[in-house]
Amino acid sequence: MSSADSTHDAQDALPVEADPKPIISIVGRPNVGKSTLYNRLTRSRDAIVDDRPGVTRDRMVGVGRIGRSPYWIVDTGGIESDQEEIHLLMKEQVDHALQDSDAVVFIVDGRDGAVASDFEIAKQLRLNKNIEVFLAVNKAEGLDKAMVAADFYQLGLGDPKIISGKNGDGVQALMDQILSVAQISVEEVKPQYQIKPGVAKLAIVGRPNVGKSTLVNSLVGEERVVVFDMPGTTRDSIFVPFEFNKKEYVLIDTAGMRKKSRIDDRVERFSVMKTLRAVELAQVVAVVIDARDGIVDQDNRLINLVFDSGRSLMILVNKWDGMSGYDRDQVRAQIDRKFGHMGNLPIEFISAKFGKNIKGIMPLVDKLYDSAMTDMGTGRINRILKDAEERRNPPMVGNHRIKLKFAHQGGMNPPHIIIHGNQLDKLPQTYCRYLSNTFERAFDMVGTKVRISFKKSENPYAPPAGARRKPPERKGRKSRREK
Repeated sequence: MSSADSTHDAQDALPVEADPKPIISIVGRPNVGKSTLYNRLTRSRDAIVDDRPGVTRDRMVGVGRIGRSPYWIVDTGGIESDQEEIHLLMKEQVDHALQDSDAVVFIVDGRDGAVASDFEIAKQLRLNKNIEVFLAVNKAEGLDKAMVAADFYQLGLGDPKIISGKNGDGVQALMDQILSVAQISVEEVKPQYQIKPGVAKLAIVGRPNVGKSTLVNSLVGEERVVVFDMPGTTRDSIFVPFEFNKKEYVLIDTAGMRKKSRIDDRVERFSVMKTLRAVELAQVVAVVIDARDGIVDQDNRLINLVFDSGRSLMILVNKWDGMSGYDRDQVRAQIDRKFGHMGNLPIEFISAKFGKNIKGIMPLVDKLYDSAMTDMGTGRINRILKDAEERRNPPMVGNHRIKLKFAHQGGMNPPHIIIHGNQLDKLPQTYCRYLSNTFERAFDMVGTKVRISFKKSENPYAPPAGARRKPPERKGRKSRREK
């Protein structure tokens, strides 16, 4: 997704800091369309879709984009009732996803009807009284909705919602209903103690054993977080208030994002979603990677998730001591190649164990925090917008040019600008990225992407929706009969 993804019909006023997004898990037996729905909700092709059951065995995590507000969507492996090891593992994955979800979508196959596995899963879901479960009947295209739904009332999970993950039928209405419930429980994930306004919150995330806890201890100057030479020591997000150069900060140390197929401990699997929660509670996120490994798939996925969340981002390449200049250049080139589209992304080579190069981290955090919380001012925003439009005109649509009338700030963390005008739904993504980059340069932002949304101006002379247009009067010479 582009950082300047155009969100039309934007709200006139947005909160200064966006609330954490709810977590919604998709569960169900194999081959009922969980991955198809996941791909539609995230507008991606991240989850493998195949006619064979059981293709998705690990959890996929992405940002949902269909519904009234963004959310985390989790695609779990399918559950089967037999006792084979792989199916027990998939069942456990669903159990752990349920522990940290705000709502659950239970998908069943409308063409198969309610089968034995569906009853087993429904029984498991009914035991969890703390999570709202929504029953979605998939693959019901061309079938009588009332007859299809009737077979699933016996699962005891309320009214079935008829959807099509493939075609998108009923998906928008389903997600709006889910989000109205899930958003309420999100308030519980906020810190229980008060953090003063203006105090930067830095989340330190990364795979296990890359040196996150060691880095926290080096920054704080004392053993505040247990450090042990074994992946997965940190089990939960830990808030560490501290001072640096007489300035207050809050460090958030998180459990490692280990490759899913290697996670055998149930607590570690549960803590992956805690990491995403910690990212949203911060203004600045430092992704720690192991210099000796380079950028692996899990690093790439985590960095993209942080970028999608809108948080100011920096990359800390740890354990670089002993690396040659050539090897460091190779890692930097790899980062530039993979994440160059993210703009001015700070990259620091450090050694958390020996305390090398860590003194520059906190001043960089200050810059990232200031970028995330930039108060742009309406007057300056409009001057920058006008200059950008003069340097590069918006494209033509038919015989008319897309018009950008005025803009104002819609929020912070991430910085958000709302632009009003005509035919803005026709504005290409390349021009959106151009505007986003222009604002970032004008405000000297570091590691932060400006999100831009658009609001079309209403035509005061347009007829009401559904009104029939009056046929135009004919002008010309009168007919012989009229004479």
